[in-house]
Amino acid sequence: MKTILATSISLLLTIMAYTQELIKPDFIATEEVKNFDCKCLEKEVKYTLEEQKSIDLLWKETLQYLKAYVIALTTSNGECTDSDQAIYETVNGLKKMCIMEQRDMQLVVKHIYLILLNPEKAKKCFAARSDVEWLYSPGGQARKNSTVDQWLNRMTLKEFFSQKVKDPKVKQKGIAFAQNFSDMITGDDIQLPPNFPYDISANALPNLWAAVGWVPMYAENNERSLKNFKNTRGGYAYGEIFGHWGLLRIDEINGEKVGAEVGMVVQAVDTFYPYHNHAMPEMYYTIKKPACANEFKTFAMTQDNKLVKTLTENDTLRTIEFDTHIPQEYRMWSSSAPNYQPLVYFHPNTIHAFEVDGGCESNPEEKALVTIWARSDAYDRHNDYGTTILCESAKAPGTPAERGETIQCNLSKVKW
Repeated sequence: MKTILATSISLLLTIMAYTQELIKPDFIATEEVKNFDCKCLEKEVKYTLEEQKSIDLLWKETLQYLKAYVIALTTSNGECTDSDQAIYETVNGLKKMCIMEQRDMQLVVKHIYLILLNPEKAKKCFAARSDVEWLYSPGGQARKNSTVDQWLNRMTLKEFFSQKVKDPKVKQKGIAFAQNFSDMITGDDIQLPPNFPYDISANALPNLWAAVGWVPMYAENNERSLKNFKNTRGGYAYGEIFGHWGLLRIDEINGEKVGAEVGMVVQAVDTFYPYHNHAMPEMYYTIKKPACANEFKTFAMTQDNKLVKTLTENDTLRTIEFDTHIPQEYRMWSSSAPNYQPLVYFHPNTIHAFEVDGGCESNPEEKALVTIWARSDAYDRHNDYGTTILCESAKAPGTPAERGETIQCNLSKVKW
């Protein structure tokens, strides 16, 4: 009863907050708002009158999500002006910055504000993407809570792991992950950081979180997945709301390329997302309250860190290694919670990893690290924007690298 009451109150507060008039911040130029024009990545999708009811509901929750996200990014935490503060490196000392000093993040925020201030014009680029076979539903209680997901009737994560995944260990972990997914993304321990004006979790936006289309990106067998741990392959999924692969797909706004990708990530407890890197900047907000202080740990090492040793390089890749077999290796990592260091930002080629320890959870099978996720330069095809490169064990190439050993990574040669 308490959980139902808390969810109802959260939903009411979300509705009240969102229905307040959106005020244009002074860092958005008035002429850009007045002259708004957007170019979609695909043709506008037409729906029947009955289908349009579901689309309108999904669109409303999408705008709620995006609004709270940009307000959080541009709200000062006392250290920055018109900006939240983010951790960008954890190795050799914790390093922080004002995230809105980054030009890529300024463009992300500007483009989202222009959408929020011109929702009817932007809506032509929005679709449910029911025809995409690799987008899945959480199923279970999440589907029961969402009329939109019921209408879409996507294949569920449980059906995906049962029918499409060949590796028995990944399949077993994935089925358990799917069965508990709804519990992982809801409940009293799902909390937003204080910079957020209202709740945008699955507690408040059940249709968006159920119908966004989830991608279990490491579950199927391929060359990249071999460098990942099997329990992580079966315990990880992300959804993209806004971006080239999401529900809202915009190529240009006012003649300017749109690079934003915004969504959410779920990583089950007792998993280690191994060391990896990509050419595109990325950020995460933690929105799950940990059961103990060090449950959610993040590793972040920029490509110029003094521990990085270059082995070889060519026109496209720089192969590096670094040694984690050192005293007090745990100091290479930082912990996070909604009210403690919730925001991390990874510069291009930052080597990063996430470890989720379920040892202090009373019901670990029902728990996960839940984050709001974004990338910023998806339009930049010169830098292979969609590729995440997993690092590997230096002693056993082709296998995932454990903590406490020498790790080898391929870093993209970023093109200017």
